[in-house]
Amino acid sequence: MNIAIFGDSFANGESDMTHHLAHLGLTQYLMDDGHFVINFSRQGNSNSTAIQDLSFNIRQNEHIKWDMAIVFQTEPCREDMGWIDCLRDVGIRKVESVMASRFYSQLKEVVEPFSIPIYMVGGTVDILEPKEVEKFGFKCACQSLVNLCVNGKHTIEEPVTNFVFPVGIGWKSPDYFFNKANKIIKGTNDKEHFLKLIEVGENRYKLMEDNPKYFAPEENLTGKAKNPVDHPNRYAYKKLFNHLKSEGVV
Repeated sequence: MNIAIFGDSFANGESDMTHHLAHLGLTQYLMDDGHFVINFSRQGNSNSTAIQDLSFNIRQNEHIKWDMAIVFQTEPCREDMGWIDCLRDVGIRKVESVMASRFYSQLKEVVEPFSIPIYMVGGTVDILEPKEVEKFGFKCACQSLVNLCVNGKHTIEEPVTNFVFPVGIGWKSPDYFFNKANKIIKGTNDKEHFLKLIEVGENRYKLMEDNPKYFAPEENLTGKAKNPVDHPNRYAYKKLFNHLKSEGVV
């Protein structure tokens, strides 16, 4: 099959913490299985920039008959002011589902002319519910990569939908968004819910930290380095590949 991959750093492969990849991740396992794969993901991507990547790269490569695109979902707070505007309109309790629906709607609009099946993977954040993805004609290939690696199930009862990285970790801290949102969030319950989301995100980071077998670079496991543990490594991607195989996705 001809497979295109889109998303952020969770879709990218195992970083060597410099300018290269220590392992190509899912791309490598798919190629080893005989598939033709191009990974168009970019570190730091938002959902909207991943859609832009898909629109541009599929159009530029129409000579390739794509059998599918695998899209890794990331957190809605990366949309920055788009997230804040949505927060103003619907409130903190609905913002994740509204932003996810907006993402799926825009993705559906962009991919429609190309008729490429879309398979979604919950990467940096979990997908809300598989049925929400399926409403738009997409397949939930993996609701939660983290849960798949840690607990052996790709579905998860309480998905982590935002604020994955704790304060001081990641490209922007939760405080950045809390300060922007603080004037908009007026109810005590909403503020408590906002802080709860951050707590859940911090717990998710701790879960990855406690499972270096899947969320630490190979150098950490061999004792050669001590790099961050907030991204999947080759063993996590192998777990994902095996799951996609078992589900008949690839």
